[in-house]
Order: sequence, then structure tokens, then C-alpha cells
Amino acid sequence: MSFVKSSFGPIIVFILGVIVSVSSLAHHSTAEYDDNTITEARGTVVDVLWFNPHVRLSISTEAFDGETQLWELEGMGVMRLDRAGIPRDLVSVGTTVRFAGNPSTRRSRHMYVTNVLMPDGQEILLRTTSEPRWSDEIISIRNGSEIDPALAAADQSEGLFRVWVPAGNQAPAWAENPPLTAAARFARDAYDPTRDDPLLDCTPPGMPRLISRAGGHPLRFVMRDGNIILQNEYFGIERLIRMDGNPAPTGLQASPLGYSSGRWEGGDLLITTTNIDWPFFQLYGLEGVPQSSAVEITERFSLDEARNELRYSISVNDPATFTQTLTAEDYIWFRWEPGLDFLPYECVIQR
Repeated sequence: MSFVKSSFGPIIVFILGVIVSVSSLAHHSTAEYDDNTITEARGTVVDVLWFNPHVRLSISTEAFDGETQLWELEGMGVMRLDRAGIPRDLVSVGTTVRFAGNPSTRRSRHMYVTNVLMPDGQEILLRTTSEPRWSDEIISIRNGSEIDPALAAADQSEGLFRVWVPAGNQAPAWAENPPLTAAARFARDAYDPTRDDPLLDCTPPGMPRLISRAGGHPLRFVMRDGNIILQNEYFGIERLIRMDGNPAPTGLQASPLGYSSGRWEGGDLLITTTNIDWPFFQLYGLEGVPQSSAVEITERFSLDEARNELRYSISVNDPATFTQTLTAEDYIWFRWEPGLDFLPYECVIQR
């Protein structure tokens, strides 16, 4: 059974992370999967859940290895597959496939799937870093987005104010061993991504996750009443960036997105966000780190007109979590794809 979720609700433990970039662009955590190990198997598809946040396949390998327990394969988000032109009916119940991926270190016969070989010899690459294993006939998410040429020709550059698609990211060096307070380190060590990630129940993400862990979903800047609206395809969220220079009002209640104030500095857009009520400070490579209500996040969007590229840097100051202010320079870079528009986002809890 499945249902569309647009607000808070029960938790499911089967929906996990997805990586979609030059190094990694994840939706949920992939901490449980061993990136250094590839496991292969062959089986028959017995269930297909082709929904956001992730496609999931259940595959029986009993006829090939004698095991009655199913393999559960986590995969790419639907919108990323749609944009790569991968048909939704490509894999169906009853299809016998060969598959490979990174096995879970926590759960038996769970995998982040990277390669699927179809009966007709086509091999589907489900990670941008995946390489063909069995075939020269490739269907890959590395394919460019399918965009109407007429829409692309009519889409004119307007500085920052256009649609930007994540093109890659680079986790900061300090993410591997961040300078945490004792309390924050204890909380991080107790974190279980199969249980504690708020997005497991399709809870809309707060800051900074809305930007810092948005997978391959594009964003758009628009002007409205003198302020900037940062629109995200990810969960269809709009974030208000106030440009009047005023700080957050005294006594303002915290919220998942917080209170964001923006200003221009040498052509860059700087955004300071406070009053955040979101439990984790999340970057690629940084998992389970708690975030307090005292956190202050500074973001910088830097436009490179010549390359039609947007660079994103982020700094965090949270004395309850980090022993110093930390910065991730050029943490994400975006590219402009003329004619690209948002797709409607529906998150589905899978049972």
C-alpha cells in the first residue's frame, strides 16, 4: 500500500538515500551502504515502487541461489529518471534481471543499486559514477535532460534569476572528522539513518538540508515585492529571502526554514538564516550531526556569467554543536539548463 504524503506522518524504514552527482547528491542517507563493495546477483522482480523519493525494487533470487528472502533495492528518485528519459515501465514484475550495487552494512540483502541488466541486453546505470559491467547497450542517468528545443531557445539569461540544476558537489575536508562538542559527538554516534532521518516519513526538509542535500532537484530565484523567493523543486518548497536588511523580529518562533535575510556583495547573494527549528546540520559526507536553535547559517551564491554556472558556499556557527565556525567553499555548483522547468514533487510513503 502507498499514499501521497504532504505533511507529517508515520515513519517507514525502507526509503533511504540516493546519490546523483559527480561525487554525490543524496536525498536520504547512504551511510549504511558500503561504497567500497559491489555485490552482484540475479533474480526475478516481484515488486516495483516507482515513486518519489526513491524507486524501489523487490527481487527474488530463490531460483538462482536458493534463498527465499527477497533482495530490497533502493534507487534513484523518479524525477531524475524521468529527466534522463528512462521509461517508467522499463522494469516490471516478472522480469528476470541481473543487478549490482553497494550492500547495506546494517541489513541483510539490502542494496543501493547501481546497475541493472535487462533480458534484452540493455544495462541501466543508476548512478552517475556507475560504469557498465555487462553490456555495451547502455541506458544511463548521465543522459542530459529531455528539453523542448523551442523552450530552450526562448529561455533568456537573467543573471541569478533563472532555473539552476545541481551539477556536482564537494564535501568539505572537515566533514570526515568535524570539530564537535562532546554532546554533539555523542548524539551523532547514536544516530541511525534507518530510524532517525526525518525524511523517512516524507517530512519536508528544513535548513540547511533543503539546499545542502537536495539531490538533483533544481532551484529557481524570483523577485517578489522587493524580496527574493528561492523556489525548490524538492518538495515544492518556497523560501522567502528578505532583502530589507532587517534582522529577525524579537520573539519570532523558530521554523524548519528559519528567518532568512539577504544582501548583495560584489554581485554575490549572501543569505543569513537564524531561528531554525530543524534537528540536523546535514551536508554530503556529514551524517547525524545535531543542530541547535542557536545555529546561524550563512550562504553565498556566486554567479559565473561566462560559464553559466552558479557556485554555492555555506558557513555554520552553532556553539552547541561545533567548537568553531565552519565553512564549505564551493560546496555545490549549479549549471543553467535553458528551457528546464520544475516537475511536480509528490513524496510517497511505501508500506
